[in-house]
Amino acid sequence: MENFLLILKKISKKYDNKIFLVGEYIRDFLLGVNNKNPEICFVTNDLERVVKDLTNEMNIDYEKKDSSYIFKIKDLTIKFRFIEKPIKEYLMNKNFTINSMAIDIKDMENLKYIDESLIIDPFNGAKDIESEIIKLNKESILKNNPSLILKLVKYMTKLRFKLNKDLIDSIKKNRELLYKLDKEIIRDELFEILKLKNSYYYLTFMDEKLNILNIIFPEIEDMKEVGKCKYHVLNCYKHSIYTLKIVEDIIYADGFFEDHLREKYEQHFSKRVFNNRSRVELVKLGALLHDSGKPLAKWVDKTGRTRFKGHEITGLKVVDDIYKRLKLSERERDILRKIVSKHMIPLNSYIMNDVSGKTLYNIFCETGNETFDILLIALADIVSTRKLLDPNEEMGKYKVHIEYMANNYLTRYKEVEDISDIIDYRDIIDKFSVDKKKAKDIIKKIKKAIYLGKIKKRKKEILLYIEDLLN
Repeated sequence: MENFLLILKKISKKYDNKIFLVGEYIRDFLLGVNNKNPEICFVTNDLERVVKDLTNEMNIDYEKKDSSYIFKIKDLTIKFRFIEKPIKEYLMNKNFTINSMAIDIKDMENLKYIDESLIIDPFNGAKDIESEIIKLNKESILKNNPSLILKLVKYMTKLRFKLNKDLIDSIKKNRELLYKLDKEIIRDELFEILKLKNSYYYLTFMDEKLNILNIIFPEIEDMKEVGKCKYHVLNCYKHSIYTLKIVEDIIYADGFFEDHLREKYEQHFSKRVFNNRSRVELVKLGALLHDSGKPLAKWVDKTGRTRFKGHEITGLKVVDDIYKRLKLSERERDILRKIVSKHMIPLNSYIMNDVSGKTLYNIFCETGNETFDILLIALADIVSTRKLLDPNEEMGKYKVHIEYMANNYLTRYKEVEDISDIIDYRDIIDKFSVDKKKAKDIIKKIKKAIYLGKIKKRKKEILLYIEDLLN
């Protein structure tokens, strides 16, 4: 890389042009951050000649994307862009003060060290880095690029910085710009937030401090108006965001579940559902939406008690609305629908004190591939409710119940979920001359019989069982 900088300085001297290192690389240097895969951005008033000479001197290729020329050197990404304005004017149009610094490469000896006294810093970005705050260069930046309103949340968590008051006020003032954003952009930024280990904190910040969460989820305004009842001391929205917090506490806690169970959960959550969106983000979104049907389900009985029976079904309309609004995939919609509509099942099992083989088998058939997700949200749901009703109540009993169900699903149900390596419906059609519908029904009965221990997972026993069924 030192050779790269020497060649770049030679090119600058040869043509007497301007080449500046700009942006986040300088910010990260001042922060003492050592990125494993850094991205370095240079700007120059002589782009074509710089790129041509650099390519010839180093014998490397580039990719042209939009107005940038991009070079890849090992793990390093290097971008070059054209500027026609003076460097200070160029920096004025960047987003945040902490990203609006530059240094002339003629003043650099190597890329590992930057002399702070030579940094061009018209907006005091270095001072803001020291104060750990994020400021806009000018308010019009948000108007020209409303997606920054959402990207700011990522900056907060990445840098562990706060937004200054003027920036918060500017976001509130310009919040309606989010309505003009492409839904795909909002969706993608939302899922980036959901990837965070403490997304509940940032979603709460977006609601309480920035007043923008209800633009993404207008449903939360109705959720804030209902929910307090015999079983809940918080409104529906507060309970849901607290449930999300408990979900994250469980997911990222070492030793919460037994090792084998935690490992299976980690494998399950890491699976991609669509593009770069994984199951763990959907589970978090499901936690936020699990009670979203309560405003539609609310009614008052003869005693004056508020009830929400059937809220898990009315919540499906909310899921469908969000699926359309955020342009989620059909698979994501189906996962969310199942999480919301089935989240009460584990609690009902606990209340009825019924974890019999027959009951669990029927539950797992109903919850399917989302069983782990539903069990986790059910646990977080009951813990977030009971902790506030009775802070001294022992929560371990709910954990034991959910762990038992999860272990049973993992060690018993998953073993019979697919028995096609032993027998499938086509084998039954061929051997017993039954129609397709009958054969598939027999397969279901075989799986249940194996799960309940009535027969073993052996072909000979299975065939005898089929004969008994048909006689």
